[in-house]
Amino acid sequence: MDSLRTYRVGIVVATLLLVIVGWLIVKPTAEPLPPYLASSAQPSGIKAVLVLLEEKGKQVKEWRQPMRFLPTATGQAMLIVEPERLMPEEQIDILDWVSEGNDLILFDSRPEWEDLPFYTEYIREKENQERNIQGPLVQGRYMGKAETSLRFLEDDDMEPLLYDDQGILGGRTEVGDGSVTFFLVPEWLTNQKIDRLSHFEAIWPYVQGDWSVLWVDEYHHGLQEKPGFLAIYPGWLIAACIQLGILLLLYVWWRGKRFGPVYTLREWTVRRGDETLLAVSSWYERRGLAQDALRHREAYMRQLLHDRWGVHQRADRVEIMRYAKTRWTNQEVEKFAHLLERLEQAKNEGRYSPKSLLADSLLLDEITKRLEKE
Repeated sequence: MDSLRTYRVGIVVATLLLVIVGWLIVKPTAEPLPPYLASSAQPSGIKAVLVLLEEKGKQVKEWRQPMRFLPTATGQAMLIVEPERLMPEEQIDILDWVSEGNDLILFDSRPEWEDLPFYTEYIREKENQERNIQGPLVQGRYMGKAETSLRFLEDDDMEPLLYDDQGILGGRTEVGDGSVTFFLVPEWLTNQKIDRLSHFEAIWPYVQGDWSVLWVDEYHHGLQEKPGFLAIYPGWLIAACIQLGILLLLYVWWRGKRFGPVYTLREWTVRRGDETLLAVSSWYERRGLAQDALRHREAYMRQLLHDRWGVHQRADRVEIMRYAKTRWTNQEVEKFAHLLERLEQAKNEGRYSPKSLLADSLLLDEITKRLEKE
């Protein structure tokens, strides 16, 4: 007995040690996510500022499709933070969308937009130093630390928005009916640095506006959602095909076209219906089993009484009639009483003829159908 107890304790201790050692060796860690993800709560994500925008009543949505599928409505904005592999043709699609009356907000440390007046130069002093940040909407003692060594050059088509003692960190330019706002400090939007120094105060005025929706580009961070197969077709063609399909369905319905047989095939009903019944009835008639057939019918009726009224299947006539009087009319009760009397007489008769079976079966059919309706 002691040896068995020792054996069990040893198994428990060994299992616990195995679990602890395994947890130490393979310690579960959070899956690393790409930087600047809108849905990432990790230090490199930008979820914090987007959640704050939603709390302020702004509508923020993620964009995971190619830029050529941008919605055609106006009064929208697109936030792109440190994109990867933004091709020239995609830049053209975005600027076409902006020119229709939308706004683009860029946070990118690598400005490579040929069609925009955002030209850069390298600073002489070291980057990543705390410096005073100023701008039209940033007044006072605001400090920031820019990791980039680039600054925008002044241009007549660009309005400076943020700058330090080394140059311009952010600016805006008009494109058609919309605008493009460009900042060289994408790290200021991250969860890790948004609350450091005066980063939040410097960029917050420029990421909120009276837009119907603020799209956040996730497509160039690897989170891609392929558009449906209908996206390659123009909208007017899809609408025309849908209308044509509806008209075709209405025409088929008007013509009364039926798909599939209207009637069940005869061999499915006759051979398994009438012929089977005739064979069984002939067998009962030749064998003289009229009373057996009547007992089967009575058993089915008593089963219905049990299912519908809760009457025991072996209940006598008095008990059955007591239940019937509370549910049926006097005429129905009289017919039921007559049937029960006939069933008792049939049990006591020495010879029960097929003619009597036919008469009693008709009465049984009437009572059975009445019970089945309850």
